[in-house]
Amino acid sequence: SERQVWSLADAIVAADRPAATAVYLELRDQGEDPARLIPLMAKRVREVLAIAERLELGAAPADIKATLKGNPYAADRRIREARGADLEALRNALDAVAELELATRGGSELTPDTAAVRAIARATA
Repeated sequence: SERQVWSLADAIVAADRPAATAVYLELRDQGEDPARLIPLMAKRVREVLAIAERLELGAAPADIKATLKGNPYAADRRIREARGADLEALRNALDAVAELELATRGGSELTPDTAAVRAIARATA
């Protein structure tokens, strides 16, 4: 389900390896394609990283919220996630997801699921 896909992205942003791995495997059991999951994971990590970088530079949360599109509740949640996140960990997570995308497009001899579980481990380290 769409909610579970976002739960996967949220778990990665929160560096919750057990939850991210469990949700990924559950989604795969339901027939979700890694090719659909990877861009959504990357999008969420990029969003939170961008907000965290702005906070680090001294931007006010209200100013950041005013520039975010979509649901105000979701904007507040992204800002909370960014406040609680480590910038370097988010950058690492984004790198891991980017490498996963390359791996699933023929850049690895691993199966997509093995590559994904390894990427999730790295992204949540």
